[in-house]
Amino acid sequence: MAATKDEIAKKFMSLASRHGYRRTTIEDVVGALRISKKTVYDFFPTKAELLRYSVELAAQEQRRRVESMLTENTAMGRVAQAVTFALADVRRFFEATPDPELEPAEITAQVNDHVFKPMLRDLIAAGVATGEFSVPDIDFTAACCLAVGMEAVRVIQEDPSRWPEGAALDAVRRLLSTVADGPKVDGRDGG
Repeated sequence: MAATKDEIAKKFMSLASRHGYRRTTIEDVVGALRISKKTVYDFFPTKAELLRYSVELAAQEQRRRVESMLTENTAMGRVAQAVTFALADVRRFFEATPDPELEPAEITAQVNDHVFKPMLRDLIAAGVATGEFSVPDIDFTAACCLAVGMEAVRVIQEDPSRWPEGAALDAVRRLLSTVADGPKVDGRDGG
């Protein structure tokens, strides 16, 4: 049976979520899909490249799912929903996998930069287009919103009894409203 690049990546992610990244081997994927090692290595020369693609694929699927659930009419409402849905997914992941062996931080950072930052940038740009936000630098603002979300993820991971979701939403709302309404600093907007 031939396997596609995405099938290999999804199987790897499934196994790594259950058994941890370090304990999951290419042989595990090969056995689960009943394919040859060559098939895997044709797509992914290294385990690290397989992990990077697997994480990005999962993140893209999450982005599509989150975007499909956005129902708010305002840009701020859509940003708030996106943050809420994404953090709920994170919490569910940590509840289902209490002691996860997570992927290397640099891979997470790259995926966030390629998947979630553009989602936030698009939502913020839509708010700028409608005049709801006055953001002098959409990319920087999206990066700041992403940083707030990543800090909430860190808190959830370290102590699941804490609920940083509300604080993260408040911080994102303040960031977007401060940028729009903030004080002038040296003749520039204070955001």
